[in-house]
Amino acid sequence: MIHFTCGLCVPIVTAVLSAVTAVDIQIWPDVPELTLTSGADLTLKCTGDVPVKWNYSQFDPNLIIEKTSSITISQGLANNSHISLLTLSRASYLDTGYYYCDPLPEELKVDEQNSKKIYLFIQHESHLLAVPGNLYALSQDEYGNVIIPCRPTSPEVNVTLLKDDVEITDTDNIEYEYDQKIGYTLRSPSVRDSGSFSCVSYKNNINDSREFNVFINPLVHNVVMPYINNTDSDHVIIGQNLSLNCSVIMDLGVSFTLHWIVPDQQKLRDRHVIIEKERFVNGLKHGISKSVGSRLMKIQNVTTEDEGRYDCEVTVHSGHKNHASYTLKTYTPDVTYLNLTVRGGVNKIISKAGTLKVQWIIEILAYPKPTLVWKDPDGREIGMNTEKISVENDKTTSKLVIYNLQLFDSGMYELTADNDAHRQHISVTLLVKERPLVEIDNKFMAKPIYDVGKFHNISCRVAGYPLPEVEWTLQKCPNHSKCEDSYNKIPRNMYKETVMSETFLISTINIFSTESGILACNATNEYGNTIYTSNFIMTDIPNGLTNKGPPIVVEGDYNVTLECGASKYYYHHDIKWTYQTLIGEEVPVNINDNFIITNNDTQFSYRSNLIIKNVTNKDNGTYFCTVLEVNKEDKVKLIFPLIVKKPHIPLINKVSNSSIRSVKTGQPVQWHCYVSDGMPPPTILWYKNGQLFHLAKNDTRVLLADKNQTLIIRFTALEDEGSYTCNVSNRIGSSTLTNSLIFIDRPTEHEHFGFIAFCTVSTILLGVLMIGCAIHLRREQKLKQELALAGLLHFENGAVESWNPDLGIEEQAELLPYDKRWEFPRDKLKLGKQLGSGAFGIVFKAEAMGIIDKDTTTTVAVKMVKPNTDPSYIKALASELKIMIHLGRHLNVVNLLGAYTGNINKRELMVIVEYCRFGNIHQYLLKQRDRFVNQITPDGYLDYDINTISKNPFYVNIPNKIELCTKVDDSGTQIGSDGYLVPDEVEPEWRTNYRGDYKNLTVKPICTHDLICWSFQVARGMEYLASRKILHGDLATRNILLAEENIVKICDFGFAKTMYNNENYKKKSDKDLLPVKWMAIESLRDRVFSTQSDVWAFGVVLWEIFSLAVTPYPNVQKFNELFNKLIEGYRMEQPKFANSEIYNIMLDCWKVVPMSRPTFTDLSERLSDLLQDGTKSHYMNLNEVYMRMNTEGGHSTDYLSLLTEPTYLNCSTVSENNSNSCLNISEHSENRDDLELKPMLNSAMFD
Repeated sequence: MIHFTCGLCVPIVTAVLSAVTAVDIQIWPDVPELTLTSGADLTLKCTGDVPVKWNYSQFDPNLIIEKTSSITISQGLANNSHISLLTLSRASYLDTGYYYCDPLPEELKVDEQNSKKIYLFIQHESHLLAVPGNLYALSQDEYGNVIIPCRPTSPEVNVTLLKDDVEITDTDNIEYEYDQKIGYTLRSPSVRDSGSFSCVSYKNNINDSREFNVFINPLVHNVVMPYINNTDSDHVIIGQNLSLNCSVIMDLGVSFTLHWIVPDQQKLRDRHVIIEKERFVNGLKHGISKSVGSRLMKIQNVTTEDEGRYDCEVTVHSGHKNHASYTLKTYTPDVTYLNLTVRGGVNKIISKAGTLKVQWIIEILAYPKPTLVWKDPDGREIGMNTEKISVENDKTTSKLVIYNLQLFDSGMYELTADNDAHRQHISVTLLVKERPLVEIDNKFMAKPIYDVGKFHNISCRVAGYPLPEVEWTLQKCPNHSKCEDSYNKIPRNMYKETVMSETFLISTINIFSTESGILACNATNEYGNTIYTSNFIMTDIPNGLTNKGPPIVVEGDYNVTLECGASKYYYHHDIKWTYQTLIGEEVPVNINDNFIITNNDTQFSYRSNLIIKNVTNKDNGTYFCTVLEVNKEDKVKLIFPLIVKKPHIPLINKVSNSSIRSVKTGQPVQWHCYVSDGMPPPTILWYKNGQLFHLAKNDTRVLLADKNQTLIIRFTALEDEGSYTCNVSNRIGSSTLTNSLIFIDRPTEHEHFGFIAFCTVSTILLGVLMIGCAIHLRREQKLKQELALAGLLHFENGAVESWNPDLGIEEQAELLPYDKRWEFPRDKLKLGKQLGSGAFGIVFKAEAMGIIDKDTTTTVAVKMVKPNTDPSYIKALASELKIMIHLGRHLNVVNLLGAYTGNINKRELMVIVEYCRFGNIHQYLLKQRDRFVNQITPDGYLDYDINTISKNPFYVNIPNKIELCTKVDDSGTQIGSDGYLVPDEVEPEWRTNYRGDYKNLTVKPICTHDLICWSFQVARGMEYLASRKILHGDLATRNILLAEENIVKICDFGFAKTMYNNENYKKKSDKDLLPVKWMAIESLRDRVFSTQSDVWAFGVVLWEIFSLAVTPYPNVQKFNELFNKLIEGYRMEQPKFANSEIYNIMLDCWKVVPMSRPTFTDLSERLSDLLQDGTKSHYMNLNEVYMRMNTEGGHSTDYLSLLTEPTYLNCSTVSENNSNSCLNISEHSENRDDLELKPMLNSAMFD
């Protein structure tokens, strides 16, 4: 029960007077109380033997507006008696109360013994309470009595007390007492007894009430210290204005004041220092109601005289105080500084896993204000706060907090502060104590399998703190289906450990394989041990599967053997052979006089050989061996494409070097012996003076290159003189080409002999010269014919009068003039290592002096055509050059830097483009996928604050099954593992296979934001190509290059179409390829390519990117199956590292109706919405430089703008004419079945 005590507990000080005697005081009327009627008059008389005076209590006159009475007091002396008269005129109900007659001086009043009093009730018809009609607020400290003055105007009035409109009863735990002449007294109230109290009075059916808000202030013993905040800067420069705000947070109900104390009060009077009024607001802190007070002080135009201490003092109702101080120091404008320190000096924290949080506070003393950047142990910037990590910055501190500690939180966190004048770093380290995490590094092996009889390095990645100890064991399994019971410890000298950090090490075992088994990596620290096991399976065939056999054989060879092998651990013993007929039907191979099947199993593998005897042209086709996987019961099919060709003698391209070479000693010489044909493939041997020519070991002076087709003598010597014969032979026959080497500076013994020799040599040389001239004229005539055939007669000046806007630029690029402003001197170009090559193209890394800045060497990439390739290849590269010239520049396409065309008539053309260090993103993703950081949360949201490698110190868990084989399904044309039609080892003609050159460079892990950033840039690049009316035709991750600063660039655009439509590549061989897995439905069905089919391919590119370079449609290996699935509505499932928002973009790209697909502008906008703030604008700003160069260096005529847009609508309306800016592949086959089996084979597939 709550007890209330009486009023404000103020000690009563009793003055003890010496020789104080009692006084005689009388009043009239001499009664305790008297009742009057409102409006009546009354005189009270008081007499005494000492001077006396009437006193009474009265309300604040400002609160009383309805009182009409008046009171006068007079004093006198009569008959030696002191008299005091109190006259009350027109009595008011508010005059109700005690009236006292007290002796004078007041010191004579001791308690009440020398005083008289009378209580007056002034009755009123409607005012039943002697309280003015105002709302009262009563305040009292906790546990001090509170008097609610509900005094009636008549003793007959009944009064009831209510709290919050409810009558108070004994069960309310409020202790109170009532006296008509005092009111209600609340005894010892507490803070929770604060509230709204009402006094309700009743008399003769009349009621009257008054309300009182009672505030019980909590007892305050310790006053909260106020906080002084410099609203501008703690670095105060002379002449600036300074504002200091003093604030304090108190419990609700505590009354307090704030007061500023300044060192010079005169400045307050001069208004140099201005102190504003206090401000009070109520609010919540940690869910508790608080009162916040603040008071602002301003100093105008600060000077050095203002330096000193400024105090802010808070005083609560009880009189207790506290204060805060601010010492003002002023600076001149030229002073700068920056200093970082860890509060408490603890830079390294070691804590157990599961700890709720750890934090560091970095104290910052700096001017100007620095920018602050925290980076995590992986070097990634810590951005938005998450449930895992947060950063809180203010003017003087930066706080880093890490929550719910786990092992992968371990590492060094670094804060960088930069205020332009100074830059400083400070690092803190977190080590989380936890049991080890272990993983054997064979995650990306489709099937963990190792070659028998070899040493193998196998790594175990171990994380933990303290750093664990590692032990390797091997459980042997001599029989692949049964293992020994015990584990054998592997001696420590067989493995080494590389400590990467305080929490991470790699243990690598070097083990010789003789038997299969189970490897175990056991890591132990004081918090436990973890064992990771992995199958250690032996094989005597690479990767557990083998399909050996000659892809091309010669008719008449007696026997051809196709070898099929499968690991016993992963596959069943039953191996079946089948054959694909000309109509696409797959039938079993029947054993007869022509076909023999032999089995010769080994300890580790099943082996089956198909022997084809007396091979003839009718044995052409595709053979398969099918094996059954253990446990999965999936069928795996190995492919054996067999091409039987007629035998013929090899021929030498006679357009080789001159047959006689006269040189001085020391000069270089080389001869070419290019083989244009021959079946079986011929052997090339070189003879010197009739003797077989052998190269000395490690000889760098004399070399054989181009598969022995080129003999190079880098520095000639006299002993090199003689005849050199190239002999090209197979079992059908041989061809030879003889060349002679003569030294014109050979020394002689006699002049006469020298003269004869001179004449002889001259005659020979003259003959050689005449022969050479004839050969040269014939060669020039033939080259001119070939260049004309290749469309290069108009290379320099073009033939714009023949320009047709209805054709695509790829069809008529040779008609454009060559802009000589792009010509670059050959002697300023230094070729380096090879970066990539295709069937006809080759790319070199090179150094170009002055290509961008006059005196600066720039690393570039140089595209060339391989020597002695078909002239149409030169045309293709020349067309690409002219397309790039007229295309203009863009950040996200590979831009032209220059070209060397001085020897184009000799088929030498160099196209100089931007160098992209990291190669194509397909290869880059494959190499870096083990360090991928998945920033998509389990519920599908992007969280860019996730910056640990997949919440795991090792890898993401992605499938990477090596597609060595094809699963059994409906028969049809095979699709290779790269998504092109068979065979695997053949690449598309136009592809350059640009690979990276960053072996010794440490690269950061890839994260989801990188994938989105790349996708956005590809969309931007394709948007630009589409705006310039250029089709790509082969958009895939292999044709997207990664440069510095995470910039991606599209390459090989416009090349595919040129090769699709080249008749030379529709009939030459069986190396027929189409990128079917990237092709849209209408391209597969109608053989029409457009901007919308490029959008479809972009959707597949997104799938590649967000699957980390998995081949599209990984379970589809037949063209018929792929085409039918797409027609039926099948689309690839959502890749593992994309969310639904990204996957929906892919699905929109794969809509059946081409014009329903989004534009590249739409795609770039949708992807930009997924990027972090500022990323889009960053790349847009980078592209501004390219756009400005386009404006400044534009051509007089923009031929591309005159072209018809290659949209599907424009393509489909004119596809019958096949004369448009779209890629339309004509159909040559009348047989529908043949078309289903080999779509576009006769029209669009090439060597």
